[in-house]
Amino acid sequence: MVDRIATFLQSTSLAQDLTRLQTQYAKGEEQESSGLVSQNYQGIATSTQRLLNLESQYSTLANQSENAQTALDRVNSMTNAVQSMEDLVTSFTSTLSAAISTTGNSSSSDLSSSASQVLQQFASLLNTEQAGRYLFGGGVTDKAPVDLSDPNYTAPTVPSSSNTAYYQGDSRIASVQASDNLTVSYGVTADDSSFEKALRALNLVANNPSDQSALTEAYNLLSNANDGLAAMHSSLATKASTLDTQINDNADDLNLLDNMIGDIKNVDISSLSVKLSQLETQLEASYSLTSSILKLNLANYL
Repeated sequence: MVDRIATFLQSTSLAQDLTRLQTQYAKGEEQESSGLVSQNYQGIATSTQRLLNLESQYSTLANQSENAQTALDRVNSMTNAVQSMEDLVTSFTSTLSAAISTTGNSSSSDLSSSASQVLQQFASLLNTEQAGRYLFGGGVTDKAPVDLSDPNYTAPTVPSSSNTAYYQGDSRIASVQASDNLTVSYGVTADDSSFEKALRALNLVANNPSDQSALTEAYNLLSNANDGLAAMHSSLATKASTLDTQINDNADDLNLLDNMIGDIKNVDISSLSVKLSQLETQLEASYSLTSSILKLNLANYL
């Protein structure tokens, strides 16, 4: 009993210190293994709310950036389609100009065939798809927006008037929130006046290849359509540039947020290694001291 009384206080104190060091060392080893300060939010209680806010911001921005990339892919496809439409109109306008200036109607059959072919190509471009989604139909994305066989889309007469009965979509304009402060509207629908004029002009030529009035009207319609297509192409290119810039800005912000989150969640491995080495030294000293204390008793001093 004398032995236990003599060493009880020292043994209790050493046991507490040893337990504390063992706990710290075990925690350090776990951090070193996982690379995280803690496996749960409880272990970083003082920073939990800030971490939750940062993670929420990261998730929101990541979704916005993903949506912006999807929109950019669509805009690029639309831009390419409009560029191809411009090329078709420019080429056929030259063909039509030559036909108008040529006397006689010997080439009317070829002109009609050429116009019909370009008409189908133009319509096909308006039915462009991106990842299974029709791009020029507004909110109707699962159905081709242009159907030249629609019963209400009849052959135009001279002088002609606008007819968008071929259009199977709606008036919804697509848009995307690329960041908290930027929403980009990028939709173009196939009933746009530039598209309608081009289709009407080609229809006029296909159905009236020998009518000079029809050819002249078609030529003027194509010229107006081409001006509109050029403006549309420029607008789409600008939207693509805006989206691309925002996506790059988002990437920078995401990298910053990731670093800020990492500063809270992740451990500094170099510093942790030094700390573990120090704890190991303290543990060895504690084990040695505890062993020595347990060998002592009051009789050694009497």
